[in-house]
Amino acid sequence: MPQKPRRYFTLRLVVFCLLLLGSTLRGAPQSDKDKKWGYYPATYGDAAQFLEYSTWGPNWNFMFYLAGLGYEQFLEDQFVAPLSSYPTLPLVPATIPADCDTICRRDNYSMYPLQNRFYLNALYGQDQLRQRVAFALHQIFVVSGVDITHPSRMAPYLQILDRNAFGNYRQLLYEITLNPAMGNYLDMAGNNADNPNENYAREVLQLFSIGLNQLNENGTPVLDQYGQPVPAYDQNTVNAFARVFTGWNFAAAPATGIVNYIDPMVPTQRRHDVSSKILLQGVTLPANQSAAQDLSAAIDNIFMHPNVGPFIGKQLIQHLVTSNPSPVYVQRVARAFADNGLGVRGDMKAVIKAILLDDEAAQNPTPDPGEGHLRHPVLFVTSLLRAFNPRSADGLNISDGYLNPQNVNMGLDLFRPPSVFSYFSPSTGVPGSSLRGPEFGILNTSTSVRRANFVNTMVFSRVGVAANSPYGTSMDLGQFDAFAGNPEELVAILNPIMMRGRMTKGMFDAVVVAVKAVGANNPHRRVQTAVYLIATSAQYQVVR
Repeated sequence: MPQKPRRYFTLRLVVFCLLLLGSTLRGAPQSDKDKKWGYYPATYGDAAQFLEYSTWGPNWNFMFYLAGLGYEQFLEDQFVAPLSSYPTLPLVPATIPADCDTICRRDNYSMYPLQNRFYLNALYGQDQLRQRVAFALHQIFVVSGVDITHPSRMAPYLQILDRNAFGNYRQLLYEITLNPAMGNYLDMAGNNADNPNENYAREVLQLFSIGLNQLNENGTPVLDQYGQPVPAYDQNTVNAFARVFTGWNFAAAPATGIVNYIDPMVPTQRRHDVSSKILLQGVTLPANQSAAQDLSAAIDNIFMHPNVGPFIGKQLIQHLVTSNPSPVYVQRVARAFADNGLGVRGDMKAVIKAILLDDEAAQNPTPDPGEGHLRHPVLFVTSLLRAFNPRSADGLNISDGYLNPQNVNMGLDLFRPPSVFSYFSPSTGVPGSSLRGPEFGILNTSTSVRRANFVNTMVFSRVGVAANSPYGTSMDLGQFDAFAGNPEELVAILNPIMMRGRMTKGMFDAVVVAVKAVGANNPHRRVQTAVYLIATSAQYQVVR
């Protein structure tokens, strides 16, 4: 049985603190430095904004928690928070047994258990930052459940992302390279010297590490004398890496008819190409090395390439903070990747701190018009629910996590990205502008309406109990009913938690007018109206 919902700070306490402290937590900014992040949140809105980047959505618990610790200590605490992650599931035969019924197929041959576990972690887990970073890494180092259909085969891949989110990039790349799900997805498993497959070689360079073109430290492309980007490698380099990645396959089977997707892949030397290989930047691997030696040297060769810091750093900024980071922002993050201050390259903690504590992430008091990113469906779901104490349909337990159908309606099938380029193309632009906006790749007329439908379901109803949803999901809006008699106060209370305290005056006034149009004898409908209008607004759906 699920546990009962965590007891949250009551709205009375929240309002008392708001009234006692006004809009500030630690006084008005006193210097230009303080107008950015400073050391502690200056307002509840600032706290919520930081949590938008570092968690699956702010709630009052985390806002008070952050206010008491300050930004840097909050991150340090998150770095050591207990890991939520995913359980290691029993491996099953590749072919569905004849006696495997509907429940058996759901639990063993679909992403259902992992999707539900993801949402339970996101809604209730304390390791929020790790989860956000791991999901960003999943969108970079893609393995898709479209091809790897067994949850028991996908779970070890997800565990690698969780385990290494705060580790070192080199170790992450090494473990991902030998992960059986990745080996299956990009054909490194079974790769042999007689006919080397270049799929993993191509993608590890293009998508997982350095990108197609040489980059300056600030992420801008290096240009030749004709103003054209300079390629980072050529087909010969891909061929060489394809030969590096020969000789690897699944570890020993744990049982007859069961493929080992839990243990890292292992080498078979006789299937490995032992000729010399010229890798990135002219580095040559000598002939007659073992598969393990070649692999380790190749990972080092990639890891030390100057592109990795700006290439991976920029993508993490885009997934966590803004789709259009400035070159100087990327440069600062790339320098943290190159050296964490102690001479260590690839320290993910240093990179994450550089991303989240950067002045450009704060953009306070008002963001640049090009800042921010559209909430993708997963973040849209988690942000709304976490703001209002998510629980089961009857309110007596926690949610069961069965929320992926809501994602699918909005264009994102969790852990089933359609291609190695993830859920949406990283090159997608914001319609009608020159700005980059990858999440807009799955926003269209249909999915826009379904976003509103999701909000309507959660605000005015709930995800009910059904065969795949044994407890359902609802939100607790009842605590706000006591403030519905004063629409201005109600909207002011919702402003920090939902809008980071940045609701425009025009929007504030419009929501107040709509709330007043609902009879004062129906306070709960007033609350529902306010939450619905805010959550379906463009200002809410684009995090800035």
